[in-house]
Amino acid sequence: MTTFKSLLEENILDAGFPHTVTDEMPFVGRAPTENRAGHTPWSLPIDLACFHWGTLWENLRKRVPDEHYLSSRNVVAARMQDAGTVVLELEEGETHCFDLVLFADGYRSLGRQLCFPETSLSYRGYVLWRGVLPESRMSDRQTLGTRMVRISYPNLGGHMVAYLVPGFDGSVRQGERLYNWGAYIPAAEDNLQGFLTDRNGVQHSGSLPPGSIRPELESRLKQLMADHLPAYYADIVSLTDQTYIQPIYTIDLPGYARDRIGLLGDAGILVQPHTASGIFKGINNAEDLIQSLLTGGSVEESLAEWSRIQTERGKQILELGEQIERALIWEAPNFSTTDTEATQSWWESSVKFPDGFAYRDKY
Repeated sequence: MTTFKSLLEENILDAGFPHTVTDEMPFVGRAPTENRAGHTPWSLPIDLACFHWGTLWENLRKRVPDEHYLSSRNVVAARMQDAGTVVLELEEGETHCFDLVLFADGYRSLGRQLCFPETSLSYRGYVLWRGVLPESRMSDRQTLGTRMVRISYPNLGGHMVAYLVPGFDGSVRQGERLYNWGAYIPAAEDNLQGFLTDRNGVQHSGSLPPGSIRPELESRLKQLMADHLPAYYADIVSLTDQTYIQPIYTIDLPGYARDRIGLLGDAGILVQPHTASGIFKGINNAEDLIQSLLTGGSVEESLAEWSRIQTERGKQILELGEQIERALIWEAPNFSTTDTEATQSWWESSVKFPDGFAYRDKY
């Protein structure tokens, strides 16, 4: 919540920006009894704001004057000129010159490829199957509340996460919100082709968009969840339409800049989604760069020092992501049978924040 509050205070987000709050992360397992919500041996206090990426983008976009925003134009190359400027080449052959170019183009970043062509994405051995369900479709709207649940299915490996976000219209009233859920499912790299082939037989190289998953695969995954989740959460999955899949990758980098080209957010060091660090990385990359340019020496000197700090922090978050990944994907205990002491001990021994790590929104 600290990062979220700072965005409000700095007028980067509108007052009244629609969001939900999660204050608890229970670890849940399928109970041997008829308890539809499962067995919760222990809960971890958290403080997170949850919202739609689209709403965030709209808030950011309207703060950029139209004359400074060029959309629907694909960048295909960037190169330095002798005069200390960067030339951007667009797909149509048009070129533009800038003093500094920042790529914030996500996990398949062109900017990263240009700066560090020797690096490549590392597949982590599992996919994230995702969906959203209108709260109104569930008869029991009390169970999830302000919790972000983590549900283990240790016989499979992986786990499911579920929490509430604002409705499509931004409403945060009970009954008008959305269940946002994701099931982490181990999948050998040789099997990725099956997960990423859509209902028309088209093979995708990255995420499979909402609604394009093959019906037989979606049915198989829903049955898998019905067999391993508490009934309440299995119902959420079963009722969800337009599900989608993304393979999970990470990448480590030796830096965040080369010459006068820099990387922001997931274009830089890419970490597992369990860290919930996307906003944290992006806003800190940008704020640190502004500060470095205002107080440093030349652009090159400022960029080099900024890159050093971002790289150090990115590696810390990647280390944290690997710890959480190991704990939740590969070594999660059976929350159906563990007690409070054992579950708390498992978490605290498995996940340790690095020394000196400053994480504004922290578990």
